[in-house]
Amino acid sequence: MRAAAHARVVLDDRVDRTAVEMLLSSSPQLGVLDYLDLREVEHANGDAGDALIVACASFTPAIGEYVRAARRLYPGRPVLLVCTSETNGYVSEAIESGVDDIVTLPPDADPRVAQAMSRQLVFTLEKAMARRRDERTITGQKLGRMICVLGLKGGGGKTLTASNLAASLADAGHSVALVDLDLQFGDVGLTLSMSPERTLYDLVRSGGSLDAEKLEDFLTVHPSGVRALLAPARPDQAGVVTADFLKDVYPLLRAMHEFVIVDTPPSFTPEVIGAVDASTEICIVAMLDALSLKNSKLGLETLELMDYSGRVRFVLNRADSNVGISRQDVVGVMGRTPDVLVPSDRNITRSVNQGEPIVLLHRRSEAARAFNALADLYIADQGPAADGGAPQRRRRLFRRGR
Repeated sequence: MRAAAHARVVLDDRVDRTAVEMLLSSSPQLGVLDYLDLREVEHANGDAGDALIVACASFTPAIGEYVRAARRLYPGRPVLLVCTSETNGYVSEAIESGVDDIVTLPPDADPRVAQAMSRQLVFTLEKAMARRRDERTITGQKLGRMICVLGLKGGGGKTLTASNLAASLADAGHSVALVDLDLQFGDVGLTLSMSPERTLYDLVRSGGSLDAEKLEDFLTVHPSGVRALLAPARPDQAGVVTADFLKDVYPLLRAMHEFVIVDTPPSFTPEVIGAVDASTEICIVAMLDALSLKNSKLGLETLELMDYSGRVRFVLNRADSNVGISRQDVVGVMGRTPDVLVPSDRNITRSVNQGEPIVLLHRRSEAARAFNALADLYIADQGPAADGGAPQRRRRLFRRGR
């Protein structure tokens, strides 16, 4: 280690603090920022350190919860577990909670033993930090943008918007992943006429470590170029897909694609909250319907309570319907003007029934133009083109036939 690493240390009430301090002070390559009690909650301020060291008598559920919370707060910081007991029986549980490696503390505070163990601890910590640096390098080379599509009332056109946005971006020449987060009743596969042979459920059940090469095998490719991670085939399979698992999927998808579109169920489940936290942008879809507008307004307020800082776009579906609600009424309820107005179009129903996005099936329709306009907004957000001109849609001259 070229420079001293600085660690934040957390101790449970059963560990010998004297032994821990002797161990951690025996090497000039390791510095301690501060010592915290396990009951003290970390906050996202101050110096988090290069690593978190959790010293304990043995691994417990409380320590597992602490590690999970710490990893959510500082996902790039490695966590090292230092125990005074044998590791039999809890290694898998500790690793699953987010621990990068485990070192067994010497049973006594002999200075010579502590010095020898200190070298082992520093070496173990160096390996964990190197792995984390490699992960950040892989995922940080140019992370794609993640757009979370929210529709807080069923039947409002959320999946329609997500699939057509994805298809439009792909048709413009961008690499796009589409995640179906409606884990019980996802319709992305049906909307895009894709058979769910390998789904999120299968990805979870495959076990082992998760990396880009493995994830690639579970993406279903649409002729437009969209690569979809489909929802489980049956509602009873949804329970195995957790928010903790998904938080490791999103950075990989963003490293592999320019855009990641996430279609969500009409509620703020833990999985949806996790997707919102991981996203760079939100797209809220509503209709000219009092219930839809009310739920969408509550959705905006919920995002504010979550301190969400990304851009939020607003799509109004069936915007030309004569149902007694004017666009001025929409602005009054939502507190903002829609970014895109999608008109009613019977070809939308036909496109859904055929399993083909309307942006590809009826390119000249007003609905297709509306979804392409939404995609153009996201493309324009990428900034000026390389030649200094305005961003242009890169439509393919030759497209694959079905």
